[in-house]
This record gives sequence, C-alpha cells and structure tokens, in this order.
Amino acid sequence: MPSSRFFWFLLLVFLMFQSCKSSEEFTGYSYDPEGVTNTADKEIQFQYSRTIGVAAEGIWISNEFEGARMNDFYRVSDSLYRAVIEPENHPINNSPWYSFKMHSNSPTTINLQLSYKHGKHRYLPKLSRDGKRWTRIDSSDIREDTSGTATLTLDLNKNPLWISAQELLTYRDMVAWMDSISTATPTQLDTVGYSHQQRPVIKMTIGSAPPDHKQGVLVITGRQHPPEVTGGLASRAFIEALTADTELAGTFRKEFEIWSYPLVNPDGVAEGHWRHNGAGIDLNRDWKNFNQPETRAIRDDLLPINERPERRVYYGIDFHSTKSNIFYPIKRDISTFPEDFTYRWIEPLQEQFPETPFNVEPFDTNSPIAKNWIYQTFGADAVTYEVDDRADRQKLKEVSRQAAQIIMRHLLAEKKKRP
Repeated sequence: MPSSRFFWFLLLVFLMFQSCKSSEEFTGYSYDPEGVTNTADKEIQFQYSRTIGVAAEGIWISNEFEGARMNDFYRVSDSLYRAVIEPENHPINNSPWYSFKMHSNSPTTINLQLSYKHGKHRYLPKLSRDGKRWTRIDSSDIREDTSGTATLTLDLNKNPLWISAQELLTYRDMVAWMDSISTATPTQLDTVGYSHQQRPVIKMTIGSAPPDHKQGVLVITGRQHPPEVTGGLASRAFIEALTADTELAGTFRKEFEIWSYPLVNPDGVAEGHWRHNGAGIDLNRDWKNFNQPETRAIRDDLLPINERPERRVYYGIDFHSTKSNIFYPIKRDISTFPEDFTYRWIEPLQEQFPETPFNVEPFDTNSPIAKNWIYQTFGADAVTYEVDDRADRQKLKEVSRQAAQIIMRHLLAEKKKRP
C-alpha cells in the first residue's frame, strides 16, 4: 500500500510539473508565425513614400499619406496593372494591410492586381473619393484567385481614388477623437510613454468621483494590431457610451474610473503596418517580457493600482478584429474577480442581438497577451473582444453601445456588493 500511494504521489507531481512546463513553454497560437513570443527588437522594412506610375498611360499611384501601404507598382500588360504589397517584416500573421490612392490623366477603367509578399488577400477593398467617406467595392469589381492575389476593376479620373483594406482610422484621427472626448466629458489625457518612433502612448482617464472615493477601475486597450479597424471603431463607440450624458453613464463614472489606452501601437498604425510595431514585434505577445516601450509604458502606468487601497481593477477589455465576432474569455474553471463576469456580459448581449452571431472561445491564461496580464496582475476577469472585419458599421456601433451599457449595469451591481 505505501508503494501504491507513493506511485500516485509521483504521478500527481509529474502531472503538475507537466502542466507548469506547458504553461511556461507557450510559443504561439496556431495562426502565429514561428518566434512570435521572442519580442526583442527585429529589423523592419521601411516603406518608401512616393507617387509613381506609368507615364505613357497616365496612370498614377501614391502612398504619400498616413496609414498607407504600397511598395511597388507597374504595368503587367495592356489591360492589367499590379500593386505589390509587402509587410514591415516577416514571418508575420496574414493581415495584409494595403492603402493607397490612384488617379489618371484622363477617365479610364483599369484592372489592378493586388499582389502580396508573405501573405494572401484577406480584406475586401474599401473605396473613397475624399479619404473620409468609404464604401465597399462592388462584388462584381473584384476577383480573387487561389494563389492569394485579387484583381480589382477601377474607374479612374483626375480626382484621387483611395483604395484601402479598411477605411482609414489613422493615428491623427484617434488623437483628434480623444481630444474631442476630453473637451466634452470629465476625461483627462496623459502621455504614459513613447513608441519606438517617439509617438505618444496616450491614456484616457475617465471619471468624476473625488480622488479619495473608493472606486473600481475598468481597463480598456485597443489597436495593438494596426489593420484591426473594426476593433478601433467598436472601442470608440464603447467609450462614447461610457462618457455619454446619460443617468447610467453618470452614475457609473461616480463609482468607476475608466483607464483606457485606445491606441497601443501608434507607429504601426501611422506607418501602415500589417501587424507589428516600430520594432517589428507583435505587441500582444509582449505582455510577459515587456521588451517593447508601448507595453512597458502601459504596464508601468497600471501597476501602482495595486498599491492604492481606494482603487481596484474589476475588468479588462482588449479590442481586436478578425473574420467574425469572437469573445476570448478566460476559461470558466479559473477563478476570477468578479466571478464569471465575461459570461454574464455576453449572454444578455447575445439575447439583445439574436441576428448577430457571436462566437465564444475560452482560453487558458498562459499566453503573454494583454487580458492574461490583467488577470495575473490584478486577479480581475478580462476578455479579448474580436470584431468582425466585415461588420456593418452602423450595427457595430449599436452593438458596442449596448455592450457598454450592459457592462456598466453589471459592474455597478458588483461594486454595490462591496461598498
């Protein structure tokens, strides 16, 4: 009998060791490239900003604006032109961002092939005549092939036509939006650090309670990955609901502070990157080593909460985008504060929008991503919220506003239990 007990004891120790070892050896998700968790600086390929074209045909293309990505352009044949799109470095996730504008000396219709290096076509093109108002390309004007390219039929004239993977939501757009929020609501803007290219990492602190009042904290991060525009749009609508002139939002701001970092990767957004920051790193794999100045700045800003008895983190949301609406909550068998909060948020949201599909895929807390760092540091529940790349923009905003209202009601109820 003692030997039997000893055997089971050894087996238990072995299983525990294997579990810990598995957690420590996280090397990436199935869609991640090799080496993604090595977050030391990597060399990137800077894009050469220019307007180029085929002078004989009078066809011109430009990447001379913020958020652009277009690396080369040439005529393939009388009826076909090619735009070459390359990432900032590789290996890299398949998020092939492109954005450029075209014009011609005289009205004409051309076929333009989008050809990607180290990636395949993913984003349905958005078109604009002014860089501000956008429409999806007509389905009859795009043809995709099995090699990963896409060919567009475009009507050009002397006025620029913007062609972009998503509508532009640039660094300047985000800063202007944050400024507009701060002038209309009790919101403070602070620079908590600087990116590799010395762009500010900006924090929005939203709340109206006295400093010594015991408050909960809601942490919001977003735009770690530059092409994820729908996540950026959703976070803006969500924050606008938190700052709205409503009874619910006003009550919430008296009991909770919102610590929001809506643009974690300012360099990647400004430079038109596919995925990475100014040092070629996926920032949402650097929430363990903190090799990058952007994640380090946010970590250092948040950590002092643990030393403040009048503040407690209740929840964290990290906004992203992918091919569908997906919530990545912490696994239900892992104890969080508040207990099971993400699921209690998602369920009424699903009931309110039965025609909008939401997928829920729980994950362990072993990966070095933002939501897991919030849980590991504060014990708080947190979620990665992925918004559908092709979501109807008006519906996206409606869902985000309602999601914010549900969260405010639920967090206020949680805080009432712990005055």
